[in-house]
Amino acid sequence: MRWRTILLQYCFLLITCLLTALEAVPIDIDKTKVQNIHPVESAKIEPPDTGLYYDEYLKQVIDVLETDKHFREKLQKADIEEIKSGRLSKELDLVSHHVRTKLDELKRQEVGRLRMLIKAKLDSLQDIGMDHQALLKQFDHLNHLNPDKFESTDLDMLIKAATSDLEHYDKTRHEEFKKYEMMKEHERREYLKTL
Repeated sequence: MRWRTILLQYCFLLITCLLTALEAVPIDIDKTKVQNIHPVESAKIEPPDTGLYYDEYLKQVIDVLETDKHFREKLQKADIEEIKSGRLSKELDLVSHHVRTKLDELKRQEVGRLRMLIKAKLDSLQDIGMDHQALLKQFDHLNHLNPDKFESTDLDMLIKAATSDLEHYDKTRHEEFKKYEMMKEHERREYLKTL
């Protein structure tokens, strides 16, 4: 009997709280006085994933080259074929000295990064007889014979390597997508067979 009264009181209290919450008037906030403390995250546009292992180096080189007014104008006027063929890389000789200095520094940093990757690969393989120059030739996006200076051949090699790697990456992604679609269709047909 006592449990029944406690249960009844508890239910009454619960129903009262629910009714009070449902009958409460929402607080109206003046939208003009509220300041947006956090900037909209969607305003930041993330660059697409290119799948290139030298993507950061490529972006940095492009950013440095676009700081030069003459080269930026040539880049905007150039068509895709002119860029792919390497004719645009000849304009590198006309960029200012500080741009060339920044490009040289970027190349030295990239060569250092690649050397660290090679050293890590050698350490993991524990094969001392491996040819260091042969490993460097795997990285065809820069001229490994001249690791200190960024020249027009480096820009040409970077453009050609990025173009071919991106085309290969697109083909690979397209093939993966086709396989995914075929698997989805296969699963759909299997499901229809079971019905």
